Amino acid sequence: MPPKNTRRAPAAPQPRQRTISRTPVAIDERRRWPVALWSALTCAWLIGSPLFLVLYLAEGFALLNATEITDTARRTTALYLTGLVAAALGAPLAGALTAALLRRRIAAALFTLALLASAGALFTLASPAEILAGIRGGLG
Repeated sequence: MPPKNTRRAPAAPQPRQRTISRTPVAIDERRRWPVALWSALTCAWLIGSPLFLVLYLAEGFALLNATEITDTARRTTALYLTGLVAAALGAPLAGALTAALLRRRIAAALFTLALLASAGALFTLASPAEILAGIRGGLG
């Protein structure tokens, strides 16, 4: 007599044939252009600020010793001052804005600290109104 609870065991699943794919799978594609941009802005800030400060001060001392101040000397001084403002304030500001737009908090914080340090150092030399008046006077 056959047993009452005879169930057939489920058939074992047949193993699938695995195919090996040689194509690479990109897990996390990181954009590299922000790092290149921030590196360029950091170099512009670190090299441009002292360079334009030295050029501006050298031209200013040359104007102090000059018997006659020409328009070319004024324009050159204003261009050096514009370069100083662009390198000291523009580069960290651009870095902070791009980092904030890309939601990179650490980069945004570091560029903001660089901007505050540059603004503090620059505005100990002269007030923003005096710097703007100097640029207008030389280029106007």
